[in-house]
Amino acid sequence: MDKFQIATIRKKTINAKYLVILAKYSDTMQQLIQLIEKEKLGNQLAKQYTLIIDDKQVVHGALFVIKTTKKTFKLMIPASFHEAVLKEQVTINTLIKHPQVMLLA
Repeated sequence: MDKFQIATIRKKTINAKYLVILAKYSDTMQQLIQLIEKEKLGNQLAKQYTLIIDDKQVVHGALFVIKTTKKTFKLMIPASFHEAVLKEQVTINTLIKHPQVMLLA
């Protein structure tokens, strides 16, 4: 095998790993949405959160903790977007539908 073929195989392997990660993320987010609907938690306020601040006192966003009967989920809204979310009392439905939300494993 030449260097080009090896590089192509590596690239395909890396892409496949990312696809697996995305599929797992999608499944977990879908699981969260289903649990929220099943337990009727969507209209509850997302009260439990913490700001993500580094050692230089730079705020990187907000981390929200959503507890269901089966599992605890952590959702992150990155900096600048989190400010608008925290100005209002945000519901769990609003939080999970935010375009910048990230589900942490």
